[in-house]
Amino acid sequence: MKIDKAYRYIKRQIIEGNWEPEATINVNELSEILNISRTPIHKALSKLEQEGFLTIIPQVGVYVKRPDPNEVIERLLVCANLDALMTEQAALHLTDEDFHYMEATLKKMDNPKLSVDDYSSLNIDFHRTIYRASKLTYTFNLANQLWDYLNFVGNPDDIFTVERRKQSQTEHWVIYYSLKEKDSKMAKRLMEKHMRRVSQLVGEKYQNIEIKQRVFN
Repeated sequence: MKIDKAYRYIKRQIIEGNWEPEATINVNELSEILNISRTPIHKALSKLEQEGFLTIIPQVGVYVKRPDPNEVIERLLVCANLDALMTEQAALHLTDEDFHYMEATLKKMDNPKLSVDDYSSLNIDFHRTIYRASKLTYTFNLANQLWDYLNFVGNPDDIFTVERRKQSQTEHWVIYYSLKEKDSKMAKRLMEKHMRRVSQLVGEKYQNIEIKQRVFN
């Protein structure tokens, strides 16, 4: 429980942007804030390093990792394929209750006056309803980590502009109806295309960063 507490706290600080890339993480301060010993904190830090959020240099320190462009793109492509797989399986298991919830969620998302944060939250609800229904527990947990990473490297203000929201909503509704018709193959293709488009938006940002770095180096 102490490891989970430290893990959730540290991860939240990183994803919400409270700690900038390359910022130093002070284990002693975390121990005081969370009122737990250093051991569970170190274990939580190791887990977050494996997930790509941190860099740990022995005898030197712990730092918020600056995302590597190639790693970002690779993770986003993996995420798109996992999402497509879960969507295909979900077509076999989604209930009437699930469809009612997804429809209500999509109708809320159609509102152009929604804030970016509200739209982003509803977007996660829509996708996770599908992924939970897949009954692929390991894949779902792995995808959740990648979604957290997407939130870390992506900027919702860039991903969910008014025009991009319109396109996403069109794609969401088509995915919804293909699932309702239990067309698993079509739903899989549509979700993969949808997620690859989002991945490309995020990936382009980091490709541009990489190009600039090469120019100035």
